Amino acid sequence: MKDVKIYPTTTGQSWVEMSDYKFHRFNDLSEIRDEYDYVVVGAGYGGQAAARHLAELHPDARIAVFEAIKIGDNDSGKNAGFIIDVPHDFGDQGASSFEENQKYFQLNTFIIKWMEDTIKDNGIDDVDWDHCGKYLCCAEEKSFKLIDHEVDELKRMNCSYEVVEGEELFRRTGTRYYKKALYTPGSVLINPADVLRAMFSAMPDSVDVFEECPVMRIDEGSPTSVILRSGKRVKCKFVLVTGGPFIPQFGIGNKVFCPVLSYGAFTRRFTDDEMRHFAGVKPWGCTAGHPAGTTVRFTRDNRIFVRNGFSFATNLTTSHQRIQRAIPKLRRAYENRFPELKHVNFEFVYGGMINMTMNFRPLMLQQNSTVFASASGEGAGVAKTSLCGYYLAEWVSGMNSDNLAFLQKISTPKKLPPEPFLTMGAEARLFFEEFCAKKEI
Repeated sequence: MKDVKIYPTTTGQSWVEMSDYKFHRFNDLSEIRDEYDYVVVGAGYGGQAAARHLAELHPDARIAVFEAIKIGDNDSGKNAGFIIDVPHDFGDQGASSFEENQKYFQLNTFIIKWMEDTIKDNGIDDVDWDHCGKYLCCAEEKSFKLIDHEVDELKRMNCSYEVVEGEELFRRTGTRYYKKALYTPGSVLINPADVLRAMFSAMPDSVDVFEECPVMRIDEGSPTSVILRSGKRVKCKFVLVTGGPFIPQFGIGNKVFCPVLSYGAFTRRFTDDEMRHFAGVKPWGCTAGHPAGTTVRFTRDNRIFVRNGFSFATNLTTSHQRIQRAIPKLRRAYENRFPELKHVNFEFVYGGMINMTMNFRPLMLQQNSTVFASASGEGAGVAKTSLCGYYLAEWVSGMNSDNLAFLQKISTPKKLPPEPFLTMGAEARLFFEEFCAKKEI
């Protein structure tokens, strides 16, 4: 396969800055073996699920995980921290059938419980994991149709939900900006970098975890090898590539990923006096009444987090200058919702990628007899990326199940147009979506 030309980078400061596991030390690079049974490339949520499930299925196997940068500074640690159980379309409503949505709900519920059991069983329940549900909040009446659409689907699936508005919505959120919201109780709010680093810190002894250790190339053959950027060759029986939009850098899954950059900001912690504004308010999070709207969270450590501003990640990275240009829109979103606290500054600001495909479908493929790959393809990435990694481990192991067959069946990401039409089209679509979002931003 070809040599990697673009590696992950990190720009800005994000959730990892607030993680109790920020300074956890994983395996030293001097401990890298010459040979493993399985190598997982990418230490995001897909890599975490793949490595752990491989260890469950093959307790005597030796497994290595390689991450190019610091775990949690990757895009898995730069999302909004929602693990969503109910179907959640980032883009066009109705992209999935009712039957698919039912299956998604079943699988999302399963993977949330598996992750939660992993946290409890490994004694890392001090991690920032809050089973408090999520809100879909609308600031304009024209957005209520999204709530109506979601309610219809939830009723058909017999899922729990609650429509909240008026004073009750203010009592729960501490803001009067929203007119109406749909609350679903099954989602989890997390610090995604904290949970990711904690779960990797609690891997079985058979799993070696190496961060800041980029893989340069995968060599097919007998045996298959991964070549690290340091030049070290590591032989293995199977390679599982879970690096999201960087998967095509290895010559796998070409022309299917169109990652979108989004920008997030955290206030400093509120003082005791400022916290009076949130008297009785528990940690909460909301997605917006339009896909291009602002995501907001009131975090467990007494901050407001906002995320908005979309642009196409042509070069799989962002810049400090681009992050600076995103701050005014983030400030407007924050101050519009919390005008009484507009004096509170942002402490951390970042840019991160949402790994998208054109039709929001995931990728699961077998490149050859020893190399497999998986990735999510839409905005609700933590649950689906974890699911893809979990069942990729079963696929590599020669197992069959209805769940694996379902994920294989829906893994039909649409091919992208060539450049420059790809970037031009993506930027035009994102500009249009933000224009339509209006007050939801």
